[in-house]
Amino acid sequence: MRLLVGLFFGCLLLQGCSQWHYDLGTALTPADVPEQGVSLGEALAQLGPPMRISATDEGYVMAWEHWLIAEHSLGFSLGVAGLDMLSVDWGAAETQGEFILLGFDEEHRLISSAFTRWDNDLGGGQSIQPLGSLVSVVDVDDLVRRMPQHGWGAMSLLPLPVSLNVQSSMDMGHNGLEQRGTPTAVGQHALEMD
Repeated sequence: MRLLVGLFFGCLLLQGCSQWHYDLGTALTPADVPEQGVSLGEALAQLGPPMRISATDEGYVMAWEHWLIAEHSLGFSLGVAGLDMLSVDWGAAETQGEFILLGFDEEHRLISSAFTRWDNDLGGGQSIQPLGSLVSVVDVDDLVRRMPQHGWGAMSLLPLPVSLNVQSSMDMGHNGLEQRGTPTAVGQHALEMD
């Protein structure tokens, strides 16, 4: 009986436990990379619409990406017992995925290709907070935002500093591509200061 009572009160201390899994894009393999010289139409028929596109001196580049992201967190608090003054939290995140980059010339023929696969520990953290749970110990929000192609039509509705620099967009501009997760204060994003 004491064990049950102890287990019951131990469960009351459990503040929260969450486990989030995100699957963004379509899984890619090295076999999905088209052969040199294929037309744009053949590449699109095989891979579908690209997630990112950018003009280059030779023509343009397109990128396809797939991300699997896992976020785990566990927290204990005395809040249920009426003492919202101590919180113990733990969190961790991992990611894996693939990225295909294809370069096309002005005649819409494939001239270059690259495939990348990764499996990374994004990190995590632990905390003991004396005044409740105020800080998240793991955050993957920058990795799970909507895919760029979902917002292509809304580019003209963005704030003026962003709209004026649409040609420098890392999703569909003329100055290169970037994978998600790149810090927003570097590269072309620095032009979007308001």
